[in-house]
Amino acid sequence: MWSKSKPYLLVFPALMFVILLFFGGILEGLMQSVGLNGLGNSFTLKFYQQIITSKEFWESFFLTARISVISTMISSFLGMGMIFFLFRMRNKKKTLLIQRLFQIPMLFPYLVAAYFIFFMLGQSGWVPRVLLHMGLIEKMGDFPVLVNDSFGWGIIITYVWKTTPFVVLMLYPVILKVHDSWIEVGRVFGANFFDFFRNIVFPLLLSPLKISAFIILSYTSLAFEVPYLLGVTYPKTISVYSYEIYMNGNLTDRPKAMAMNIILTVVILLFSKLWTSKK
Repeated sequence: MWSKSKPYLLVFPALMFVILLFFGGILEGLMQSVGLNGLGNSFTLKFYQQIITSKEFWESFFLTARISVISTMISSFLGMGMIFFLFRMRNKKKTLLIQRLFQIPMLFPYLVAAYFIFFMLGQSGWVPRVLLHMGLIEKMGDFPVLVNDSFGWGIIITYVWKTTPFVVLMLYPVILKVHDSWIEVGRVFGANFFDFFRNIVFPLLLSPLKISAFIILSYTSLAFEVPYLLGVTYPKTISVYSYEIYMNGNLTDRPKAMAMNIILTVVILLFSKLWTSKK
């Protein structure tokens, strides 16, 4: 009995600490968003009303949604392409080496990744300078604006660079379970390699792919540091917009910032319910 419950008991203190911080933070934010912040302790929904009727909030919301959805879709497609490539090789030593190369972006924090993209793709960055010396562009300004642009391409590129290896990491254990004998059986029945991957391997990858996509979508919707460094002054993502209201506004504006985060959290939870309910 003790041997079976020992791992759970060892993890329990850390798990309770994380749960307390996570749900405690959400509860504190929810209380502040309805006016129970110690300044008047009067329940009100006026902050939610102000947000819903605010043009700035909806522009920030759609910017956040656009960046998150595009980043998730590109990362998922690239991750699937890399998994197909790794599965195609079927050489354990070479596959392991390439897998390690794919994991290199995961070694860098998002803050470092944002600075890396800034120095690489900014109009005065390394890539425009190389193209200028090669004669492919006449001046630095000819390079397209990919950083601090209103569409959010710099943010998207950073997220794709960071999250694609995560998709590969989540899907890679699945292809390790596919035996070579399965491929041989498929050939006996006239299936080529692509048909085998599409009809046999791909259905096995769908479940971890959906989980990976949801994790990426949730993180990119709520993340702060990359949009803060690579975004524009207006419009901002909700995370940056609420942060600036909370830090630069007065105390009476803080419930409004909390209400923004609560709304975004509820939207993600509703989306997760719809996402997991699909058959």
